[in-house]
Amino acid sequence: MIIRLPTKEEVEIVRQWRNNCLISLRTPYPLSPEMQEDFYKDVICNRSSRHRFFSIEEDGCFVGFGGLTDIQSENRIAEISLIVNPDMRHNGIGEKCVEKILDYAFKQLNLKTVFGECYECNLSGKKFWEGITKKYKGYVTMLPNRKFWDGKYHNSLYFSIGEI
Repeated sequence: MIIRLPTKEEVEIVRQWRNNCLISLRTPYPLSPEMQEDFYKDVICNRSSRHRFFSIEEDGCFVGFGGLTDIQSENRIAEISLIVNPDMRHNGIGEKCVEKILDYAFKQLNLKTVFGECYECNLSGKKFWEGITKKYKGYVTMLPNRKFWDGKYHNSLYFSIGEI
């Protein structure tokens, strides 16, 4: 498995993936092709961005998109972000993607902590991140009322993984 800079075409594919799983996202509205193109130009292609995103490839196949957001060099922390091709979920790909992103975070960016959040309304995502946090001996807590979805508020799993 490798991580590399994403192409404009891959970022458009990711837009379609994310628009089909709004329940799991902080921004609960679909993105247009124009909005995603702006993201590509303003974030992916911006060397000064506080975010680093990657296409993730396994055996030459584009399997996921992820990275680190709101990188704070002074505090050596960042938030992890990941979306896996819906056709390739639940077979270990996500866990390998996280391993690559954490490796980059700790060995390339010299971060000390990577954190994240997953909403309880995303049951499979919550189970996934609980397992990841346990694997890396991280910390978890539940935060109340973090996501309004389908007419009600949902708690979130907030997790933190220290340098490995």
